[in-house]
Amino acid sequence: MFSRNVCAALRRTLILSNHLARSYARIQYMSSRVPRPTMVTSMQTNEAYAPFAHYSQAIKAAGQVWLSGQIPADAQGNLIKGTMTEQTQAIIKNTEAILNASGSGLDRVVKVVVYVKDASVMPEFASVYDPAFPHRPARSMVEVSRLPAGVDIQVDFIAVI
Repeated sequence: MFSRNVCAALRRTLILSNHLARSYARIQYMSSRVPRPTMVTSMQTNEAYAPFAHYSQAIKAAGQVWLSGQIPADAQGNLIKGTMTEQTQAIIKNTEAILNASGSGLDRVVKVVVYVKDASVMPEFASVYDPAFPHRPARSMVEVSRLPAGVDIQVDFIAVI
């Protein structure tokens, strides 16, 4: 014969196991409804990012599009070594093409991270960036010692779809 304490412990264990089983079933159902991430590519920027083909240009997931770091390159993949204004214009043009291919746009960007070799270029960067993003998404800037392909600037974007 079991004591009262043992019986009470067995009841609590049974209740807890039933609760966990229902929770597990609910989690499985919810996770099966979450859309899988999909890769986004833009015909305008495919050539530009050919040296980095092992990376995706962007990933769409959960109502957002997460762009890989954008560097100043033209549609043929040539790096733009001009002024910061020219480099920023190329980045924004490429970003717009990728966002359009993903069903989003510049007006839906919510977060931007700017990586630069020299923080003193930020006013020139802002002269092109600010008109392209009048809604003022959250923005961070990081000065770094080195960037991919030896560029002076790389910009990450997150947008909603």
